[in-house]
Amino acid sequence: MPSKHLTNVIQNLGKKKFRDKYNLFKIEGEKMVDELLRSGLKIDTLIALPGWLANAGELPAGCTVMEANEREMGQVSTFKSSPRVIALAEVPPPVPPEAPVDELTVALNGIQDPGNLGTILRVCDWFGVRRVLCDRNCAGHLNPKSMQASMGAIFRVRVSYVNLLDFLPGRIGKGFPCYGTFLDGKNIYSSSLGDRGIVVMGNEGAGISPSIERLVTRRLTIPRVSLEAESLNVGVATGIVLSEFKRHTIKTNIIINNV
Repeated sequence: MPSKHLTNVIQNLGKKKFRDKYNLFKIEGEKMVDELLRSGLKIDTLIALPGWLANAGELPAGCTVMEANEREMGQVSTFKSSPRVIALAEVPPPVPPEAPVDELTVALNGIQDPGNLGTILRVCDWFGVRRVLCDRNCAGHLNPKSMQASMGAIFRVRVSYVNLLDFLPGRIGKGFPCYGTFLDGKNIYSSSLGDRGIVVMGNEGAGISPSIERLVTRRLTIPRVSLEAESLNVGVATGIVLSEFKRHTIKTNIIINNV
């Protein structure tokens, strides 16, 4: 069973300052822990019900394994119903800001809701976008709500936290545009879209900030059909935008392969 100290540590890992202090983050539930076990990240501790442990098979070497009952699991879980397993993993080293950006990449400008951030990572994973740039005003990708909303994408999509104002100018140029969505942009469905570039998605309420807007070289819009609709959720908007980019890419590849 978890000690009182470990219980306090786990309860505090929802806050970034404690994730930084202990260099650990928490993963809850069978699906997410299964994704973690396949990810290759270093696991520090596994806490689980006896039934899960009995069927777990071989667990990573060096990992502390603890058996707990449902009451004890409930004390360290944020779920309404106690999960069967909880893992503590070491925080992976950050992706260096200087790492190459040479394919379609998503940049997030002030995404403050961790659920939205996790959803965007899940969407990027679905469409094969492997790099996401977050500015310093974004929610943390290791926040428990971000983790759960990502449905495992957090283990496959590389996330960097950067100052976008410093980062973007050196990456944008001829053949590598910076896209952004605005009400006065060009209809995305009739636009010519490539398979390279940076796609900026803005804050839930304010959209893309004026300072970042000045760096955008291709202004797009998702046309509104219902005049009564006010806005799109940023996770939904990201899905629409990436779907259109990938539709163009897939269509182009089919044409080239059939020539």
